[in-house]
Parts: sequence; structure tokens; C-alpha cells
Amino acid sequence: MIALAVQAGVAALSFAQEPGVTLYGTVDAAVVSTHTQGANMANRSSHGLTSGGFSDSLFGLQGNASLAQGWRAEFMLESRIDAATGQLDDQAALFNNSAWLGVANERFGSLRLGRQQPVSQQFFSQLEVAPWKDMGMGATLKASDNYALNNDLTYLSPSLGGLSAGVGYSFDVLGSQVLGRRSPHGSLALRYEYGPWVVVVSWDKTWLSDTALADARDPSAWQWGLAYDMGIARVSLAWSRQRNGYVGLNGGDPDALGMGLGAREFAFGGHLDAYLVGMAMPVGSGDEMLLQWSYVRPNWHWSNGKAPRPGQLATLGYVHALSPRVRLYAMGGFARRYSLDDQVIRDQGNTARYMMGMNYRF
Repeated sequence: MIALAVQAGVAALSFAQEPGVTLYGTVDAAVVSTHTQGANMANRSSHGLTSGGFSDSLFGLQGNASLAQGWRAEFMLESRIDAATGQLDDQAALFNNSAWLGVANERFGSLRLGRQQPVSQQFFSQLEVAPWKDMGMGATLKASDNYALNNDLTYLSPSLGGLSAGVGYSFDVLGSQVLGRRSPHGSLALRYEYGPWVVVVSWDKTWLSDTALADARDPSAWQWGLAYDMGIARVSLAWSRQRNGYVGLNGGDPDALGMGLGAREFAFGGHLDAYLVGMAMPVGSGDEMLLQWSYVRPNWHWSNGKAPRPGQLATLGYVHALSPRVRLYAMGGFARRYSLDDQVIRDQGNTARYMMGMNYRF
């Protein structure tokens, strides 16, 4: 799920912002019911509370200080939390979502160093209309899911005639940065905005070292998408080709590879095409109806020689604004031959999910 609160936090670092430090965040909690027919027709149901039903629960600090000749220093420290338990979303890192420092200039753009989202995710976040937990854009277009890269250096250009670009390089997504054992990641993205149109293209690749995974292939992802705001509705279209596993190492691990690459057959030579259509329709003053549909077409063969069948994921939701900061929401979603945990696995059945919750931004 692409966190709307993350977008708001990044957007707040505008060139018009007064120098200082700002505390911001989102608390999101929901009641959820999930019914899954897993591999080999194994049925499972769960009911209870969940965090981040509509956007991630998080808190953060962001700041900037004016420098000479229009330059400024800026930073962001951001943590995802579990509103249902009060724990950090990632126990291994306090600022698990962002921890970067950089400089920026209105004419020359921004340079940021530290843990941060890849530029592909930052640009594609503009296209998502229905960011439901485990069922948003990032459920099938995993390079657009909300994940962060360690040891990352990112440059974001200013907008020139509506065209902007971003380039990022992580020296080692796994952390050691030791030559001969590093697993670097590269990310490139272009965005063009013209009136109601937004068009985004991106490419990502992770070069896995053999010390991370023996005989590893290098996962990569191309993405293309556009959004058009026609007033009565905002429509988004997107496509992704993901090859040799999930480039963000943020997928499931059904074959215990230990890397978040997805199924073994995918990680070692397979590719996956994902297509998405989304629509957000304003209702009254501040409310929205959200519809989204994804189609996934795997291209590999299982060890028994059979090819996986295509999967689909569809959601319908409604968001009601109680105030500028508080929203109520309800949604229903259905995944056909697609796992919310492990994506594409052999003999996967169907999943139905229903959720009602509240989202508070501060």
C-alpha cells in the first residue's frame, strides 16, 4: 500500500515552507474480516483489528533550514507504527519509513541521502486512487508498494515545463556495503504533468550478490502509468513488468528463499505482467467512491511443468470526510487466484476482505 500520509509529509517539504521542524502523522485503525481459500483449497478466516486500512499509521519529524543563495538543508525522520498494538511496524529500525538528510534549491532540485522510498514509488504514488491495505496498487505492482531503501542517494529535479525526473542509487539494500558482497539498487523515473494529465514511467533494478542468494538473478521492474482528472472522476491506468522476482524485495517468500522475491520459479527466470485500472469519484462535499481492478499474468512454469493461471484483484470502497483531518471508510475486496501474503503461488484460491475504519491525520 502506498501511504497517503507519506505523500503528505514529502509534499510539506515545499520551497515555500518556513524554516523549522514539524511533527506530523496519521493514525489509522479498522475492523477487518478476511476469508481465504488458500493453496489446495485450504480455508482460513480471520476477524479483528488492523492498522493502516486506508493509509499507513505513522509519525514523523521533518525540517528545513535556510542556507545561502536560495539553498536550504532539509531532513525527514519517519516511523510506521501498528495502531492495533502500539508497536513499531519494523522492530529492527526506529525510523523504518524514512531517515534522510539533504539539500534543495528551487532551480536545481533536491539531493537526499539516507533511507528513503525509491523515486519510482514516489512518482507512482500520484496514480493510486484506492490504497487499501494489501489490496492497493502495490499489491500487484510491487515496485510501487510502500518500501524504503537503505544507504540511498536520490536526486529529484525541479519541474521544467511540467517534466520532472528522479534518479536514485542504493549502495547496498541489505546493509553491509562491503565490496564484493554488496546488493545495490538503481531507480529512474520520469513524470509529466499537463493540466488534468499525469504520466509516469519508471525503471528499477536490484543487483543481488551471490552472498545474499546463491546463483541469484537480478530482479527488475518497468512501470508505466497515467492519470486523468475529468472533474466528475479521476481515472488511473498502470502497467508493470516485473522480472526475476520483486525488485523491492518486498514480496512474499513461499519457498523460503529469505529475500522477499516471491516464488522460486519467478525469482529464477520468470516474469510477471500486472495491469491496473482505478477510478475515484467525488460524492457530495469531501466524500469519495473508490474502484480499482488489477490483472496479473505470470510467465513461468512450476516444477510440475504447469503454468500458473492469471490472477485478479478488485476493490470497491467509500471514504466519508468527518472533517479536513478525520475520515471514515468502508471497503470490500476480492482476489481471485492471488494471495495477499505471497502473491502468485501454486494452486492459490480466492480471498474476500471487508473492512471499516477511521483515519486521523495530524
